[in-house]
Amino acid sequence: MNEEFFVEPKRVAKQASGLGEFMMMKCDSGNLLVTGQFILNLSVNQFWSVRCKLEIPNLDVWYMQTKEGLAKSERSPGLEEWEQRYNDWLNGADTSKPLSNTNIQLVGCYLYTDGFTYTAIKQDRIDMLAYSEDLVLSGNMVVVDGCQAITPVVKSVWKNNDWLRRLPGMDTEKESEDEK
Repeated sequence: MNEEFFVEPKRVAKQASGLGEFMMMKCDSGNLLVTGQFILNLSVNQFWSVRCKLEIPNLDVWYMQTKEGLAKSERSPGLEEWEQRYNDWLNGADTSKPLSNTNIQLVGCYLYTDGFTYTAIKQDRIDMLAYSEDLVLSGNMVVVDGCQAITPVVKSVWKNNDWLRRLPGMDTEKESEDEK
C-alpha cells in the first residue's frame, strides 16, 4: 500500500474528473483510483481526500462527471481485471532502463528517455504526483515510484519535431514496429 509517496489529492481529483470515467476501489493491492489513463495507489488519507473531492458515494462503481454532476456509468466494475492489470504493470516494469527527464517540455508534456527512445508524459499527470524521478516503462504504461501506473502520450507528439535528434543506439526498427 502507498504510505510514503505523496500525491496531491486536488490535482488527482481534477485529472480524474476530466477524463470521463473513473472508479475507486479497495483491494489486496491497495486503495486504487482507476481511470483509462492512470491507476493510482493511494494512502488511506489520500484515498479519503480524493473520494471527498470527487464526491464518490460508493466504491467499486464507475462514475463520470457530467454538467449535471456525478453520474453512475453503465460500465461493469471488473474489479479483479483492473487489479490484475495494475499488478501486471507493476510486475512488468523494466527497472534496468529507468526513464530520465530530458528537461524538454513539448505540447503540454514532459519528455523522458531511457537512452534508446523517448517517452512523453502529460505534465498534468506528472504534476499530480510528487515523485522521486523513479519512472520505468512497463508495456504500454509508465510506472512511477513502483506504485503508480500512468499512460504515456502517443509518440507522434515528439516524432515530428525536427529539433529532436535521435539518441545514439536508438532502435528505429523497434519504433517502426511499435507504430503498427
